[in-house]
Amino acid sequence: MKSLIYVIVDPQKVFEEERKPWVPLIVSILIALVYFILIQTTLRQEILAKSLEYISNLPEEQKQRAMAALHSNTRLIAGLITIILMIPIKVLILGFIYNASVPIFGGEITFLKSFTVVAFANFVSSLSAIVKMPIALFTRNPIVRTDLGILFGELKGYLPAVLSQVDIFTIWSLLILAIGLEKYGKIKRSNAYLLVAIFWITYIFLIYPLLVARRMV
Repeated sequence: MKSLIYVIVDPQKVFEEERKPWVPLIVSILIALVYFILIQTTLRQEILAKSLEYISNLPEEQKQRAMAALHSNTRLIAGLITIILMIPIKVLILGFIYNASVPIFGGEITFLKSFTVVAFANFVSSLSAIVKMPIALFTRNPIVRTDLGILFGELKGYLPAVLSQVDIFTIWSLLILAIGLEKYGKIKRSNAYLLVAIFWITYIFLIYPLLVARRMV
């Protein structure tokens, strides 16, 4: 557990030793589960009200299906299962990506080390839930945002979608990722930051807006 403290206060020190990914990965999942359960159970009425706003313009048949899903007792269980599955899958995929990419930038890294770096970066990103949780409970608002997309309010479009991926916890996690790749991958610091920046910029400017557009169709 000390490594989780170090990654916050002294990330350079974390990656000077051999670390395993399991603690940051498990703690990230636990944080996400606690946040989901508290929000879903404490702010149930607020979530239903906001959901009704979103589905109000749907065709009647789709609206009925959405209403049934909203009131289903299995919704909470499905959400928990999704969290338990998707966080490790996300870390696994990014681990493979950086494991394959580090050699291109003049380094060398094993998959386990790449997986470990991503797990620590994901843990830092998950800390946003700890900040959002009391704000959500105090304001009775299930959707608390710390990203720049909040400047556009409810407006949808390419730029709001891009800026929705820019927040302090994301930037923090990217810095941790670059530090870890530099240390474990034995590459130049500039190359580590460049590698992380390339994938992040590609994601927020190309991949994420396309995913949002597909959900809106």
